[in-house]
Amino acid sequence: MQERQHIIVPIDFKTHSDLQANFALHMARLLNAKTTFVHVLRPIADFSDYDPATLEQVEKKLLAHMRKKVDAFIKALDKRGVICEGVVLSGSIAETVIAHVDEQKADLVVLSTHGAQGIEKVLLGSVADRVIKGVNCPCLVFNPYKNRWRHDDTTGRYDFGKAVELPPLA
Repeated sequence: MQERQHIIVPIDFKTHSDLQANFALHMARLLNAKTTFVHVLRPIADFSDYDPATLEQVEKKLLAHMRKKVDAFIKALDKRGVICEGVVLSGSIAETVIAHVDEQKADLVVLSTHGAQGIEKVLLGSVADRVIKGVNCPCLVFNPYKNRWRHDDTTGRYDFGKAVELPPLA
């Protein structure tokens, strides 16, 4: 029997995380895949004016808060009948995602890009770009701001410009 495929979905809980999750779950259904949603919390910068013990306490509270948020997110997604789980990690976002993808031997990464352009991209770089270049599996990337596809919540279907007819998620 073939082993179940594994999709990893880095999420940041910004505006379009719900669209990314819907799309990833649809791919999981098509591939009969387990899905892991990964949120990476960047470490708090080492401010010299603050006691390291205080910073450590703040970071622990942030991690606990994000774990609760990810757990609630997963609980809402579980109702869709797709095997999924959530993980909260700490570290540099791109490097931590890459390490997790490699460690889990993922078959696919579903990324959302936020369309950074110009000086913003030069100064900050693109997390999606670094992940794509760093992982050893295929990546599916979409830009929700270009929204050439739409999810219809009433039917659970995606509209890809009528190129593909997809079954409902529910």
